[in-house]
Amino acid sequence: MSDLPFELSKKHKVHTKANWKRLGLITDNFEEIYDKYIHASHCELCNKVFTRTKDRHMEHCHTTGEFRNIVCNSCNHLKNDFKFTTKNTSGYRCISKVKDIRKKQGFFWEFKVNIDGKNTKIKQSIDFDKLVKFAEQWKKDNNYHK
Repeated sequence: MSDLPFELSKKHKVHTKANWKRLGLITDNFEEIYDKYIHASHCELCNKVFTRTKDRHMEHCHTTGEFRNIVCNSCNHLKNDFKFTTKNTSGYRCISKVKDIRKKQGFFWEFKVNIDGKNTKIKQSIDFDKLVKFAEQWKKDNNYHK
């Protein structure tokens, strides 16, 4: 008899491992993370109670595959919408060069992210290096890991 409040198919573990690999999740410590995933009783961000396996999601960095949290569907969607815009001209993800004839040099740099489906300007500056430092700190402060 299982100590889980729901039933798992016999192949759940095999399918889960294959799915996580397909999604690019790091699976070096699969057994440990899977056990934590299966036995999680609530969302680690909002505390919502899980009643079935489909209620939980592996929140992870889509760039590195690093596992972060086991979360509910709502919290997972909030994290998914929290992506940097990829349209840029700086060579630095989420920073773009914007033409502006009112500026002495004819342009400024703009740091924008996509939050809840909307491009949101976070900061602009004529100093590219300072804006990059600001963007890095902003990512740390807002729990975004590359």
